[in-house]
Amino acid sequence: MMVIAFLTASLTGTALLGTPNTAQADNGPGTAISDRTYESDADVFETMGKWTPLRGSESVMGYPRGLDRDRSGSINAVALADVRRTYDPEQAIRDAENAALRYAGDKRNPEALRASARKLVDGWPEGSRSASHDIRQNTKDDTLPSAALSAEEYCGMVNSDPAHPAYGQTAPCVFVGKLDEKYPVRGASDAMAGEGKLTYKISASVTDERSVTEGWSAGGKIAPKLISKDQADIGAEASFSYSYTSTSVSRVQNTLETAAEITVPKNKRGYLEGRANGAYYTGYVVLRDIDGSNQESIVAIPARVYIQAPHSSTPLTWFKRLSDS
Repeated sequence: MMVIAFLTASLTGTALLGTPNTAQADNGPGTAISDRTYESDADVFETMGKWTPLRGSESVMGYPRGLDRDRSGSINAVALADVRRTYDPEQAIRDAENAALRYAGDKRNPEALRASARKLVDGWPEGSRSASHDIRQNTKDDTLPSAALSAEEYCGMVNSDPAHPAYGQTAPCVFVGKLDEKYPVRGASDAMAGEGKLTYKISASVTDERSVTEGWSAGGKIAPKLISKDQADIGAEASFSYSYTSTSVSRVQNTLETAAEITVPKNKRGYLEGRANGAYYTGYVVLRDIDGSNQESIVAIPARVYIQAPHSSTPLTWFKRLSDS
């Protein structure tokens, strides 16, 4: 129970650095819709790649908020057998340690969190320093026997005692993943067969955003809104959570309500499609644990996580799509 003595539970968030750097669309910087019409996914991906570039691998400090979930909100469990086909867990542990060291070496990050990151690599002074590796079978296989907590509970703990020398420090946890699904669809209008016009109002609100200087939790929830002239609203079904990368420099901002119109030619079908400015990454939540006998272990838990593109503060981009009718 060494960690329990070291930490007290409090779920807050980590600081982001710098100022917003919004994505660009065809009709100006920071806008949420492209003026062009697109007939292929390849064109959409090419355009998104220019506006909101993604990296092939990413890391998130702490327990990620953007875990892949079904419509009921339950976590979609990722199996170890599936993840290790493209990402070996031992390599992921090395990558997590390197990500923690990079975070710890950046003096712009809060010192308490830098110290927490170093513990993923160095362990606790009282501990054995050598740590066994505990590779879990799926995302829900995440209970830590030393503390009788889930990984999410463990990683959300933070020392909130100002008199304690470890004040502000939290459990050492990092998610590392490899690019899985780019720019997932997060909302689409009904299709209309031409010829004619579709008119909608679009926006996106950001809620539960956490970006403070204590604890790891960083991210929130994005709720797209696509409202037709008869006030039909698709927003609730399409809402989704996101995580920030460990190197994020931008916060996601609400978007103002904007009119969107698409002209559908004869013999074509037209619709509006919302693409999230980020991607799913599949990998592992890697954490360091210590039991009551001072035996340390590094736990790797398979997970799939949606991560906001690190240089974009726009939550979604809407595209005017056409296809053969």
